[in-house]
Amino acid sequence: MAGGKRNLRVTNGTARRSVRAWLRAQGRPCAICGQPIDYSLPPGHPLSFEVDEIVPVSLGGSPVDRANVQPAHRICNQRKGNRIGWRPDATGPRPLVPPRPTTDW
Repeated sequence: MAGGKRNLRVTNGTARRSVRAWLRAQGRPCAICGQPIDYSLPPGHPLSFEVDEIVPVSLGGSPVDRANVQPAHRICNQRKGNRIGWRPDATGPRPLVPPRPTTDW
């Protein structure tokens, strides 16, 4: 690959398929928007199931660590991008974890 970077989702194919099957079997709703996922939709459909990494691979997260993956709609996962703790709502994105109070006042 260019630049010597490996796609960890592909190089860990068997482990990634195992994680994907494990998440699919749970049938949980989208971890980003909270709505149900239709697991029968074909890949590529905006509301189909995708594996979302909580800590994105681009930021050092593992694509095969079960503690770092959650189910998501394809469209939600695309909108989240490589951000950590992002959710859509009517007023725009908000962090999953409330900001820490500051003493700089």
